[in-house]
Amino acid sequence: MSDRGRLLRSLLTADVLLRVAAVVLAGLIVVRSLLAGAAGFWSIVLVLASAVALWALLRLGTRVRAALSGAAVDAPGLPAFIADRPRSRLAAILALLVLIVHAGITGYVGVWTILVTVALAAIATLLSPNLRLVLVLGTTAVVFAAATVFVATFFQGSTEARALAVSLAAVILPVLVSDKLVGLFKQPALTITHQAVLAVLTLLLGFLGWTRADWLPGVIHDCYTLPTSTGITVLRATADGSRCYGLLDTTDAGVFAATAFGRDPVTTRLERAILDANQPLAEGDLTVVWLGALSCDPPPGGGTGCADGRDYPSERDQLRAMLFAQKHIEDTTDHRLHVVIADATQDVRHAGDIAKMIIEQRDALGDRLVVIGGGDSRDTTQSAIDSLLAAGIPFIAPNLLADFGAPGRPFVDRAGYLQLAPPNLEYAKDTAERLADEFPDGYRLDIYQQPNATDFYTTSLVNDLLAAVDPNDKASTRHVPALERMDESICAGAPGLPTVIYFADRWTRFADFVQRIKEVCGHARPRLVIADGSVSRFMANYQMRAVSMADFPVDYYVGGPGCSALTDPALDILTRQIEHFHDLFGMAKGERFTCADRAPEAAASGELRDACTLDAAAKSTSQPCHPNDLGGFLLPAWDAVLLADAMLPAIGRDDRPPPAEYLAGLKISGLQLSTKGSVATVTEGRLAEATVPVLLWHVDPLNDPARVWERPSPTLLLPEEKTP
Repeated sequence: MSDRGRLLRSLLTADVLLRVAAVVLAGLIVVRSLLAGAAGFWSIVLVLASAVALWALLRLGTRVRAALSGAAVDAPGLPAFIADRPRSRLAAILALLVLIVHAGITGYVGVWTILVTVALAAIATLLSPNLRLVLVLGTTAVVFAAATVFVATFFQGSTEARALAVSLAAVILPVLVSDKLVGLFKQPALTITHQAVLAVLTLLLGFLGWTRADWLPGVIHDCYTLPTSTGITVLRATADGSRCYGLLDTTDAGVFAATAFGRDPVTTRLERAILDANQPLAEGDLTVVWLGALSCDPPPGGGTGCADGRDYPSERDQLRAMLFAQKHIEDTTDHRLHVVIADATQDVRHAGDIAKMIIEQRDALGDRLVVIGGGDSRDTTQSAIDSLLAAGIPFIAPNLLADFGAPGRPFVDRAGYLQLAPPNLEYAKDTAERLADEFPDGYRLDIYQQPNATDFYTTSLVNDLLAAVDPNDKASTRHVPALERMDESICAGAPGLPTVIYFADRWTRFADFVQRIKEVCGHARPRLVIADGSVSRFMANYQMRAVSMADFPVDYYVGGPGCSALTDPALDILTRQIEHFHDLFGMAKGERFTCADRAPEAAASGELRDACTLDAAAKSTSQPCHPNDLGGFLLPAWDAVLLADAMLPAIGRDDRPPPAEYLAGLKISGLQLSTKGSVATVTEGRLAEATVPVLLWHVDPLNDPARVWERPSPTLLLPEEKTP
């Protein structure tokens, strides 16, 4: 036999093959050590149990063979069994066992699996029981990897030849130096295998050092993960490292990844309830990516709040709709709802990045995919929606209203974009009609809004109000760009035409706005205050209302209808869902949810006394309350999910038509939604008419959070709305 044949034969022994497998396995696992999701404690327990079972099976086989042959063979005990086998072989077997069993359980290689396997396979890789030699080689690899990173940084921007020289040095120098080091420490000479492993480890550690800007910030700030077997969860850290954003569809995103977005405990608990209910996607399942804002600029001292005091009750209302729809679809259909939570951070700053992530993960998100939400009508939101539509991903917006550039048209005027709420122009016309009826002799409308070129919602609302009032010769308008421009003319009893002050800005500025009114009018009340739909977010926050100094009424447009508008079947469904998830709202098991606005006295007057939304009950403030109200943003989000589930066809990846053709082909006729008179019709990928009505409610006074009227104040009621 030739020398080559003898070499190949020697390499085909079981021990050598296992050692080679351990080396390859260790290399692959180390590469993914920072790039995978977490396995979990129980997977490791199962791996160890499998190892024990394997050993027990071997012992049993030995005894059976002995019994069949009639020979009396003493089966070795566990210490002898281990002592009689090569260490590298045992390490390789257990390393492979960890990987195979865990991959079979979870579908992907997890971080905990990696850590355990690396520890086991490293011994087999170095092929030496000499721990001093292992330490010398490991230290040498770390030192030269660090030096390689330093040199690469020093020659940043250099030619490819220099970069290649750095790489070659990272291979050659550790090998050359290692022989002298082991001699210095009086260790046996290195084999070719030792030197190859040393070179590979140096290059691997050096590569991790070169790419540290890509992965290290995420690891430090618990925002780092690559897609798991589902290919969905993707997180990134913000530039300042204060929070994460991205896509999340599991509570087991990895040891370096967040399990929820934001710091508010009520929000994170709700998110985890949704993510825990997710199951691996199956044929026919609906995937909803909820896109909005859940995290915010943190306060300087840390804590769970936001630097500007904001909270996200309306976003939580929409997430509750996702949770309820998850359970309802599972119970009533042959498929499931898979919810992916996409946090674009405060003011949806990273909406564009989120859109890119969704498009990149398109195939992993299933055949029936829709994005719901949007957060705010800003330039970033519009650009993100355009990108999603270009990729053939439909978008349903429960509460986007801007019609910037095209008054009276949807925020994005393209097939595949379904805007449930009417555009800003409809709200402006409603205001102009009510004011003309109340002040037939004329009035002045002061519109407060801080100019912001990137905020399409507030900019278009101001333009629409100016246009809606302009035909009235007896009325005038004035844009108030700063709080300092508000004067005593807005107060009751001021001379001249009555002045109405309209808040057309974001709800985060509303507290300063009402404080300015108090400063200007003193003990007198303002003549009339009307607020845009954004302020319904402020009204949903009980704490913000309670701490306000405003003791005057405010009329405001709401994001969606209340309980009283529900159809009887929808009321029954949502009531059962609320009671099923009773612990999320501080309710006792079996406790009944009853809508306050469906009581006879509330229906007659429109007033809700001791009103308590689901969100207020979940917050458990110093004055806990029993939930009797859904909140203004839950029903539109609920309708959006049911509309998507009824409308989206199940088309396989290979049969999927071009994006424009797919979106233009979306259609549905006469779908009854959750509220009376709300029917959805979609033709050629466009909604025939809005399903959310224009609703004006009022509070009196503003600083009493337990009182709200689900109708305009008496001065703004139209003739047909007034009771005889």
